[in-house]
Amino acid sequence: MDKQSQRLEQFLDKYEQSWPLSGTVLIAQHGEIKLQKAYGYANLEHQVPNAIDTKFRIWSLTKSFTGMVILMLKEQKRLRLEDPILKYLPEQHAFEGMTILHLLGHTSGIANYTSLPEYNQKLNKLKLTPLEMLQLFVSQPPAFMPGTSFSYNNSGYYLLGMIIEKITGMTFEDYITTFILQPLGMVNTGVYNNQQIISKLASPYHSSWGEYTQGEYIHMSSILSAGAMYSTAADLFLWDQALYSDQLVSHDTLEMAFHSSNLKYRFGWFLDERYDRKRMYHGGAYRGFRSEMHRYPEEQTTVIMLTNYDCVPITKLTESLSGLVFGEPAEMPIFPRAFPLDDSMYAEYMGTYEGFGCKASVERRGQDYYFVWNDEEVTPFYPISETRFHHTKHDSEFEFKRNEQGELSFLGMKKNKRVPQ
Repeated sequence: MDKQSQRLEQFLDKYEQSWPLSGTVLIAQHGEIKLQKAYGYANLEHQVPNAIDTKFRIWSLTKSFTGMVILMLKEQKRLRLEDPILKYLPEQHAFEGMTILHLLGHTSGIANYTSLPEYNQKLNKLKLTPLEMLQLFVSQPPAFMPGTSFSYNNSGYYLLGMIIEKITGMTFEDYITTFILQPLGMVNTGVYNNQQIISKLASPYHSSWGEYTQGEYIHMSSILSAGAMYSTAADLFLWDQALYSDQLVSHDTLEMAFHSSNLKYRFGWFLDERYDRKRMYHGGAYRGFRSEMHRYPEEQTTVIMLTNYDCVPITKLTESLSGLVFGEPAEMPIFPRAFPLDDSMYAEYMGTYEGFGCKASVERRGQDYYFVWNDEEVTPFYPISETRFHHTKHDSEFEFKRNEQGELSFLGMKKNKRVPQ
């Protein structure tokens, strides 16, 4: 193991000594794996440790595969990026003016179904047909006219899956498996549908009072091409390497997709700069599982993290590990010093915050500050400034915000009513 690999491993080993860490990590440069290691448990009930070949749901990282299928169909001249959605769903007049390109870039303006209260309260646990999913979209007013703004949107990528199935005559799962996963040798990757038994698939966990709880059940029929895939870190490395080759599409198509535009989101990837280097990245986070895949194409450097604990801040960790690869310093997180918050200030924060069909009740018991998520999970925290709080056991922060009218929000939700004191 070279010095760079040692620094990376030492950082994560030290992190594990202070904070919860579960999942797998893979770091590679110029096609060579620098670090590949598993941490924590795939299943706490049976004390099954995570291993290199443990599978995790990757949620929205699925979008990078959906975007690739669109590129493949474009190269085969089976669709055009400028095609109107009505060409494939002619009966859905709510999609007037929207194109495939709008769906790909989150600029369609269509309602995002994962932000709808009825979805988060109940529908995400039910088996929904494509027609029922469409009704969720078309029953809501658009957020903006197509092409006039950007808003991250799962509805658009679900629709892309429907279009893929209509063009190919295959299910999204069958097309992905036949034309991407099998050719690349990604034998530990697939589309989860709540029915099959998947060997070595990790179990998802949340936390309450800092103790682990079962991840919430979600039926995958409403996820599909927006986030239904599972994978391993090693398989995602194969995915990374394929994006340097012409195994799936030509170099010219890859250049058009990812290197010839100033747009910040293209074909299932965010595009920006980090550490003065161009970066392609995406993550996924929902109901216990989290994924991050950060690619620095010009340096052929990739950092992949997968976890089954929702309390592991893998976005921050992935960026810290990327910095270490490039010689940047990475400070080990510590518990911040407590801030002497005035009681009257916290009294203002106390109450119920609601939005998207979810809620958080901010409460206090003596000197213990906490909030209760959806009447089930309790997150204890302590003040580190007038507006920011830190979890008492996990490496995570939370912030109360005020808009120009002075209205409070927390976790993106508006304050609704006060909790009796």
